[in-house]
Amino acid sequence: MNHGGVSATRRVGVAVVGLGNAGQGHIAAIENCSECTVVAGVEPDAEVARRASIPIRDFSEVLLDDATDVVAFCLPPGGRAELVRRALRSGKHVVVEKPPARDVAELDDLAATARAAERFAVAMFQHRLCLPDQLTAVDPAVLAERFSGATGSLVVSRPRADTYYGQGWRSCAAVAMGGVTAHLGVHYLDLACQILGPIADAEVVSRVEAAPGVDSELVGHIRFVSGAVLNVTVTSRSAHRCEHLAIFGSSDRLEIRDGACTGEFEGSPITGAARPAAELRAEVYRRLAIAVRGESDLGVIALSRSRAVTDALVRLSGVAVIPAGADSSW
Repeated sequence: MNHGGVSATRRVGVAVVGLGNAGQGHIAAIENCSECTVVAGVEPDAEVARRASIPIRDFSEVLLDDATDVVAFCLPPGGRAELVRRALRSGKHVVVEKPPARDVAELDDLAATARAAERFAVAMFQHRLCLPDQLTAVDPAVLAERFSGATGSLVVSRPRADTYYGQGWRSCAAVAMGGVTAHLGVHYLDLACQILGPIADAEVVSRVEAAPGVDSELVGHIRFVSGAVLNVTVTSRSAHRCEHLAIFGSSDRLEIRDGACTGEFEGSPITGAARPAAELRAEVYRRLAIAVRGESDLGVIALSRSRAVTDALVRLSGVAVIPAGADSSW
């Protein structure tokens, strides 16, 4: 397959769409990746654009620019899918900020569009790079079978002010596609899904909302097709920060606490030191650049590997998907 490789002598050019908090994080990651460079930003808010330290351009202009190899979408999830499709069909590779899609059907469509365009699509789930090579080297279906019948616990506490999810775009469920679970708990929920595979069903035990359909705290239970089960607690209402995932199979064990990984797999110990999120984001861009140059595939960072976590979010949120016609039309 021809992925439109970039010469090894040129940095991969990235345009960042949306220059809010997520966009600034992407810019910092790209600037810390020697294989990539920021070529432009796209931002409809005139005040935000005025303060930007990178050239601001129109979205359509970016898609026509040969210097742009990758378009990074740092927009809220409810309304960006058509923009992602346009970028892929224009011959650009894409990076999509989490949560990656409004539902599984949308995710599958974006992955199919990327395949048809022979372009790479990446999900910015940088914490996947915390997973040890012993696990990511295994076929996902085989890995899920290995952990069949496992039991797990996920606890994420990321403190936010009471008003954080109660105002602006974050307070609109159709745009934000949820609250603390979809935007902060999602990273470790995604890690669980990388190990345990497709979802069978999920239920919400208790939920506190900052706005209709926007949770500031959620307790739930997920059952996987393999028979594994996961208890989920995510909150922004505690002053303490913690990200913890523990999974116990019949013979294997995995624990990730605040980025540090321990456990046992196929009789061998698992260890991994915590790495800063900014460093992990830069590594995502490095791996994408290597793939764009034709030197490897995406592996664990591929957008297509976000199907289970997208399904889990939909089942836990109950947020209705907005009509396709309501997508942004930049």
